Amino acid sequence: MGLYSETIFPWLLDKALGHPNIMRRRQALVSQATGEVLEIGFGSGATLPFYDPAKVSSLTVVEPSEGMNRRAAAHLAGSPVPIKSVPGAGEKLPFADGSFDTVVCCLTLCSVQDVSQVLAEVRRVLRPGGRFLFMEHVLSDDPERQRWQQRLNPIQKVVGVGCNLNRPSAQLVRDAGFSLDPMPRQEEEYAFGALKKLTPLVMGSAIKA
Repeated sequence: MGLYSETIFPWLLDKALGHPNIMRRRQALVSQATGEVLEIGFGSGATLPFYDPAKVSSLTVVEPSEGMNRRAAAHLAGSPVPIKSVPGAGEKLPFADGSFDTVVCCLTLCSVQDVSQVLAEVRRVLRPGGRFLFMEHVLSDDPERQRWQQRLNPIQKVVGVGCNLNRPSAQLVRDAGFSLDPMPRQEEEYAFGALKKLTPLVMGSAIKA
C-alpha cells in the first residue's frame, strides 16, 4: 500500500472535491437515481447523503482503493438507503447481466485503466432502459486548452494517481452504445482558480437502448 496513493491522496481528494459547487452538482446528479442502484468509483462516500430513499430501493457501491474504502466506512452506517459495499473495479463488475436500474459514476472515468471496458460493463449490468448517470471532467472543446491538457497530463497522472485531464468521456459514453442526446454542455466548475480552465466538467444521463 503506497502512503501517498492510499492515505495522503484520498485525504487531498476529499478536500478538493468537497467544495459546495461540486457537492451541489453531485446532489443534482444522484437525486435522479431510481430503483436498484450501483455506484462505481464510490470514493469516500460523498454522494451518499443525496440518494433519495423514496426512489432508491437499494444501493451497491464499488471502490478499488483501500484508502478510499477506509474513509467511506465511517459513512456507511448513516446511509439513507440500504447499502452494500463490494470489492472490485469497474473493468470487471461482479454482478449478473441486467442487475441494476441505475448506474452512477462521479469523477471516476478519468482514472480507470480502460474506459471502454468500464462502460461495456456498465451497459452489461444495466437493465434495458436503465440509466447511466455520470459527472466527469473532460477534454476541453477549446483547442488551446486541449494543448495544455495534453502537455500537463503526464504530471497529472502522477499527482492524481492515474487521473487524466484529456479524456473525452461524454463522447466515449455515446460510443459505448448509450443514447445520449444532446451532448452534455461543458461547464467550468470542477476546479478553481487557474485549474478550472483545464478541467471542464460535464454531467449526463444516458439510457441503455
